[in-house]
Amino acid sequence: MLKTPFSIILLLITYGSFAQHIQKNRLDTLLRKAEQTHSEALIVYQDGRLVTEKYFAAGNASKKIEAMSCTKSIAGLAVACMLTDGLIDSLDIPVSTFYPEWKQGSKQFITLRHLVNMTSGIQNVPNTGVEIYPSKDFVQLALAAELSAKPGDVWSYNNKSLNLMAGVIAKITGKRMDQYIGERLFKPLGITDFTWSLDSAGNPHVMSGCQIKAIDFVKLGLLTLNNGQYKGRQIIAPERIREMLTPCVQMPAYGMLWWIDYSNTTLIIDDKQLETFRNAGVDPGFISKAEQLKGRFDTKEYQAKIISVLGADAQAVINEALAAKGLRLARREYSGIKTYQANGYLGNYIVVDPGTKIVAVRMISYDSYEVDEDGFGDFKDMVLSLTDHQATPYVK
Repeated sequence: MLKTPFSIILLLITYGSFAQHIQKNRLDTLLRKAEQTHSEALIVYQDGRLVTEKYFAAGNASKKIEAMSCTKSIAGLAVACMLTDGLIDSLDIPVSTFYPEWKQGSKQFITLRHLVNMTSGIQNVPNTGVEIYPSKDFVQLALAAELSAKPGDVWSYNNKSLNLMAGVIAKITGKRMDQYIGERLFKPLGITDFTWSLDSAGNPHVMSGCQIKAIDFVKLGLLTLNNGQYKGRQIIAPERIREMLTPCVQMPAYGMLWWIDYSNTTLIIDDKQLETFRNAGVDPGFISKAEQLKGRFDTKEYQAKIISVLGADAQAVINEALAAKGLRLARREYSGIKTYQANGYLGNYIVVDPGTKIVAVRMISYDSYEVDEDGFGDFKDMVLSLTDHQATPYVK
């Protein structure tokens, strides 16, 4: 019988199987790319152990960085806290429970689930500079909005509707949302130094607005990976974390304010999709161009195809034609391994991979961002490719 050297046994006990190991050469490549893209911080944990904590300028370790739309995912964790504590029984409570002025018309059917899954049907303008930032009261803006779709029918990434959650959380908890999050979520994680953007009426932003240190930001990913537990303490019930990460029926790549990523994504533009556009009254000129896009594509093929047909500003063209109607150009089919992600403007990320037990954070602010950057768009893919069972394991 072959004997395994003691050093190998110790390595396996300490770091797990080789199949799960971070490869030093790939980690080095990730760090180089992070520096090239003007990142301010990059932190990687695996199985609860710090792999790397890198700051790319003096003072960044103590700097609070705007989490951008990753703030939404923080709000998702806050909702999971309220469910854990029994402050709400479920996400299917009508919003009109807290705002009686919605007890009429179609708004009476909008629930908390619709708000946090982005399926409320509330009229949506993707550019936040058009309606939201000029508004003095983000909550009232959402309350006064018309509906562009039946509640629960269509998924549409909607900053305006989500900002209403600041008012909802305050009514449920009796505390301003950022104060509730500070006490109920951040304090047990040892997060005490953070700030939050408020509108002129004093409502904390939900769509963005949390400024937090990178070393604290990563704790949110560790909490999610460990089913609501942090350093042996159960902060959020495991079933509520699972609920948070359950795919939305209308959009399987989205849960409760967290993105759900799959190893395989197929984007589909077919006659069924085109018929949906016609029934919704989409501009015939756009539909004519969409007919040239028919097919099944992976993500890279899709990006190349839409640019070839719609031009360099393809996404803006698509948004103008479809976003206000709550439509997407392509249907999506998903398969394979699931990972979870908080995703924010400029390329702020929390990536959680349950398979390899990796949690990775990248943060950047306007101070460092260059206008020609792509937001480190391949960060997730680089993080997920850090392990390879055929390579030599990286040992910190």
